[in-house]
Amino acid sequence: MFFGGSPFGHTTHFHNARGFHQRRRRPSQGGTQDVTFNLGAIMQLLPVLFLVLFTLIGNSPSDPVYSLHMQGKYNARETTTMRGIDFYVKSHSKFDREYPKGTYARRRVDVAVEKDYRQFLENECWRERMRYRGGAAGRNRDAKVVMKSCTKLSEIWG
Repeated sequence: MFFGGSPFGHTTHFHNARGFHQRRRRPSQGGTQDVTFNLGAIMQLLPVLFLVLFTLIGNSPSDPVYSLHMQGKYNARETTTMRGIDFYVKSHSKFDREYPKGTYARRRVDVAVEKDYRQFLENECWRERMRYRGGAAGRNRDAKVVMKSCTKLSEIWG
């Protein structure tokens, strides 16, 4: 099977003038078959089985630490230190216990929130610009169009 072995018993390989041929060894006479348990084939598969098993165990789903929007379990509002961006967590007490203010772990959460929020605003700003170009404002160029996400993006990040 792998590395020259066959999980189905013994085979005989030979070459002749026309090319390569393979022939299975025939079972012994008397009606009994020579069935061998090929431990080598199972040993070759063990690393693959362990890899699949550990991948499944390691990827157990877990809830994110925060949400940018209040939804479901995320109803406790927190604010980032640097830019004052609101985000939501499951519980103030649990969040403050796991990510105390002033720690490196809390700073990493703040940076992740700000990065996600900026990406969210950039996507919304792009949508607003596409609507502006192709929508009603495209027909009436005199109309003042307010693009909230683009304005918010420039207010926060300049």
